[in-house]
Amino acid sequence: MDRPVVAVVRPFTSAAMVAPALREAGFSPVAVMDYTGPSLAPLHSSHNPGDYDAIINHHGDMAETVARLGALKPIAVIPGVEAALRLAQECSDALAPAFSNDPELVDARRHKYRMHQELAKAGLPIPRQVSTADPEEVAAWIEREGLAGRDLVVKPPTSAGTVGVSRAPGGEGWRELFTAMLGTRDKLDVLAEEVLVQEMMTGTEFAIDTVSHDGRHSITDMIKYKRVPFGEGIAVYDSVEWLPYDTDVYGELIDYGLAALDAVGLRNWAAHTEIMMTPDGPRLLEVNARLAGAGNPAVTEIATGESQVTRIVDVCRGLGPQLPPGYTLRRNVMAVFLMSHSTGIVRNAEIYDQARDLPSYHSPVHLVTTGDHVDASTDLFASMTMGYIILAHEDSEQIYADREAIRKIERELVVDPVERSS
Repeated sequence: MDRPVVAVVRPFTSAAMVAPALREAGFSPVAVMDYTGPSLAPLHSSHNPGDYDAIINHHGDMAETVARLGALKPIAVIPGVEAALRLAQECSDALAPAFSNDPELVDARRHKYRMHQELAKAGLPIPRQVSTADPEEVAAWIEREGLAGRDLVVKPPTSAGTVGVSRAPGGEGWRELFTAMLGTRDKLDVLAEEVLVQEMMTGTEFAIDTVSHDGRHSITDMIKYKRVPFGEGIAVYDSVEWLPYDTDVYGELIDYGLAALDAVGLRNWAAHTEIMMTPDGPRLLEVNARLAGAGNPAVTEIATGESQVTRIVDVCRGLGPQLPPGYTLRRNVMAVFLMSHSTGIVRNAEIYDQARDLPSYHSPVHLVTTGDHVDASTDLFASMTMGYIILAHEDSEQIYADREAIRKIERELVVDPVERSS
């Protein structure tokens, strides 16, 4: 008997984990690759063509791509990364509409300003912001909102992984940041046709990871970020901590996050929703209509025994109506991102071997080695040139202590400022 076909569009980063899980569950995974859009070069290494029974290359002719994919009779079409949303939407609408998201709101699931406007329409509080190609419109907005002298965030409205996200302390330099960003392409080759300027929010940053089926949202994990300032960038990842599913403690966060998914028309598949819990309550940073990146699902399985990947497979099995609202945290888990404060060649990566003796040490992910060229840790993609260490333990205090021990080890890191060879 033929195996049911499930297509994944641009299966990069964590979405690359879906195909092996589908194959193991008895499905036939198919990749849809788009060579007409952004190059996504930093993500290509995660794609393994051997994980797919077929690869459909999209070269811009939607009718042709739908016909070629349609010949395989997919039961579902899943977006892999943000840049895949429109292509995945059109393929899903044509071939597997029962698993589609709201087609009218596809741009609101990609463009951060439109995303927030949809939340506002739904009655959810959002940070003050403006998105424009005209710096004078920003200046008028700052005056109108009474934000003169206040910290501001300047970023591309379609950024990912904190790429291009900058801060203007006290509002100083926002115009220069705006002008420097407008019309440029980031490291994912996404053109900044507008620039988003937003009030700087303070508080604790969380993310809620979900898999949805027919408008019902199942939370697979919740994480809390620790970030630290780095130069002009907004902040870099220090660590990520997996949290228990506790509606008494996190009920306001959960209600807001799931309402945000409804507001942007996300009814099916994975989402990674980032929220700042401010003194005034939760405020959306962004909804990412795809799996959590940086290998998150694999770490979530260490913490809970499940993940977005396992629940996506459950939906494909027809178990969508039975997805639970939450999860059980089986042990305390943290990912500690290694950091380099300069770009160059790492000379002594063996210092991180000392971390193996820490009581909560579990495993490394993409760990840097001596001789590797690394980027200064200004965003998530740069951080991943260093990798991270997973800590897991019954005692959360042990994890916190071991995180600080890793930071102490890291003070010995030597990075020579050598240019990458061409």
